[in-house]
Amino acid sequence: MKKLHRAFACAVLACAAGAVYLWNDPVALAGVASDGRPAAGPAGGLPVLLAGQGGAGGVGAAAPGNAEMLSPFGPVGAAGAPSGDAAPVAAPPVAPGPEVITAQEDARRKKMAALGYMVPPDYYSKDLKTLRQLANGGDAYAMVHLGEKYYFELNGNKSNPEYESGTDYSAAAKESFKLALAAGNIRSAGIISELYLQENNAVEAYAWHIVSEKMGDSISADWFRGTRLAQQASDGLKREAGARAAKINAELDGLKRKAG
Repeated sequence: MKKLHRAFACAVLACAAGAVYLWNDPVALAGVASDGRPAAGPAGGLPVLLAGQGGAGGVGAAAPGNAEMLSPFGPVGAAGAPSGDAAPVAAPPVAPGPEVITAQEDARRKKMAALGYMVPPDYYSKDLKTLRQLANGGDAYAMVHLGEKYYFELNGNKSNPEYESGTDYSAAAKESFKLALAAGNIRSAGIISELYLQENNAVEAYAWHIVSEKMGDSISADWFRGTRLAQQASDGLKREAGARAAKINAELDGLKRKAG
């Protein structure tokens, strides 16, 4: 019986010594072999890939000698770096170099700007009331964008908060573009021509094309010449459109005199 007691006591001491060893050795506790490689899991399964729990590095820290054991869920230090690692140094922003364009492209951009094809970006953040105030003050860009809002945003769109019941936005858009044209934005004639073309109004579309061409908007004029309407227009349509264009030019002259 005494031998049995002594054997039992030895077993208890051995277990206690093993527990003390594991508690004081985070590498062994983490399941890492002495050479730093992940130790096999239970029953020879997958290696233990997470860092030691309660070791020197804390939860989520990498076990010594094994970079793969860094946990993505561990504490994060400065600048998003895992604890214990040096924070990565952000590269200084690189300023973009000057845009290189050909002389032909430069001339094209200047021509488009002169024709009024480039509405300043800040106009797109202005509300309807502000645009109307600017347009009433003679601002051609406001007139152009007002026409765009009328036709492409508000026309038939009753869910728009700025929609006003009873307003003919298609007609209002064309009127705003016409006022912009009289104020010096020659691009507007080509826009009106295209709107009428979409509405299948051949006479008005062709007439405003003639006005656009006379104003010097070669970009819009060249585009219109490629349309089926322009290529298949009869002599009768051209005469009717010419007569209508003469009346439009007279209206524009009257608006210019009134504004001047």
